[in-house]
Amino acid sequence: PWNKYIIFPRSQVFSYPWITTTPFAENSVFPFPGNVPIDLTVEHWLQKNQVNNHPNAQHYFKPRAGLKRFLSVDEGDDSKKSYKRLHRWRYSPTACYGNNEVHLHPYRARRISVAEALAIQSLPKEFIFPDCISLTAMFKTIGNGVPYLASKSLAMMINDFLNNPVDSIQISEEKQLELLF
Repeated sequence: PWNKYIIFPRSQVFSYPWITTTPFAENSVFPFPGNVPIDLTVEHWLQKNQVNNHPNAQHYFKPRAGLKRFLSVDEGDDSKKSYKRLHRWRYSPTACYGNNEVHLHPYRARRISVAEALAIQSLPKEFIFPDCISLTAMFKTIGNGVPYLASKSLAMMINDFLNNPVDSIQISEEKQLELLF
C-alpha cells in the first residue's frame, strides 16, 4: 500500500534509454528524442514552471573565473565531483546543494537559477522566494527540501494510513518485526 502513489517506480525510471551526454552548445535546440517519459525530464519542468518568467529567474550565481570551465562540460555530464551539467532530456538528480556540487544549466553557460532549481524539485511555479533572502540561503533551502511531488505522495500515504485504522492494523501486523534484546 505504501507504493500506491508512486507514479514512476525507480526500476522503471532507470530502465529507459536515457541520453548520456551531448556536446555543450550554448542556446542550442535539441529535439525531444521521444523514447522516455517527457514529464521526467529537466526541460519538461523548466517549461512547465515557465522559469524564464519566474520572479526568481534572475537569481543565480554569476560565473566569474569558472566560465571557461562551464563551457567545457558536456550537456548531461554529471560524472565530475563539482560541475554537473544537467541534460534537458534526462531526469534531474535531486537538487542537493553542498559539498561544492554545482548544477549547470543544460544549454546556457551558467549555473541553474533558483527558479530552475525549484522546478527540478517539482515545486509549483507559484512558489517564490522573496528578494530579501540571500542567494546562498535560497539554494540551501532548496537543497534541504524533499522534492515536492515525493513529499506530496508521502503525505497522501500517511493520510491514508491514519484515516484507515483497520487497514493500518492489518499492515502493522503483516510488517511487524521481531525485536531482539
